[in-house]
Amino acid sequence: MKAIFNLKMGIFALLLMLVGCAQKPEQTASIYPLEGVDPAVYYIAPTPLNEGYKGELAIIMIQGWHGGVHIIPGYLALQEAIKDSYVISPMFPRNEMMQTYNIEPDGRAIWNDSWPLDLTIPGVPDDDWRGGGDANGTQLSSYDVIDLLFAKLSDKKLFPNLKRVALVGFSAGGQFVGRYVAVGKGEVAPHLELVYVAMAPSTFLIPDPNDTWHYGLKNRPRYSRELSDEQIMENLRSRRCLHACGDADVHEKALDKTASAMKQGENRYVRFLNFQALVNSDPRWKSVATFHTFANIGHKSIAAYADPVFIKYVTE
Repeated sequence: MKAIFNLKMGIFALLLMLVGCAQKPEQTASIYPLEGVDPAVYYIAPTPLNEGYKGELAIIMIQGWHGGVHIIPGYLALQEAIKDSYVISPMFPRNEMMQTYNIEPDGRAIWNDSWPLDLTIPGVPDDDWRGGGDANGTQLSSYDVIDLLFAKLSDKKLFPNLKRVALVGFSAGGQFVGRYVAVGKGEVAPHLELVYVAMAPSTFLIPDPNDTWHYGLKNRPRYSRELSDEQIMENLRSRRCLHACGDADVHEKALDKTASAMKQGENRYVRFLNFQALVNSDPRWKSVATFHTFANIGHKSIAAYADPVFIKYVTE
């Protein structure tokens, strides 16, 4: 009888173990208001920013063109790929996305009213969140939001063990990061290492003084208007950034087709290769830039966030 009892208990324990293995811990993500910002700006995070975090790595993830109002799959994919990190994603909504998700106007900051759905026609730099433009009718730059987040993450009372911060973006988020590298304040506490990752952007910032921002340096928005071209080049030559794109990212979906964009190449991957050649022609810029091709990946952020080269760059 004792042997039978022990066998039953062993089977029961095995079943419990198998059930436990099948039930993966649920990811946590909620939307919170960013304190001290007017008009309101929201962000995605596992816990509120003001509750802090005890770990060593924080990732600021910039969403793509079709984000800004909801928790996107890419956020959850990044949280899954780099588990031991605090992933925070500020939201930069457009009126188009508010309408798509049936969100009534509620006073939150909105960007990009000047940018039409026709991708052959550019808007103006002043309200474009991808390049540090101000929210409609305000002097609140999307890059001001990043500076605020850097300041929060630098607070050792809230983040006592933090060692590293990564600003990461894919697609329109990749455009955002690439341009922040050029003109953002980039200020974190001395004990923090700051790195950047700009992936699969539709267009790149080319430091051409005769082409309009966000393609070149002319007519920059308020946030970066006072910077000289020389200061911008110094930023590009001194800030570590991983640039990446899939070699199958060659289709036209949501591709910027303005005249300035088409000068950069016929698709994202060709533009990526042309930008790499430009950077490699400048020894100092080349020394801080890393280029990586995602093999057999199209325009898929989830696959990019799972890539070992990306994970190693962010974590090490």
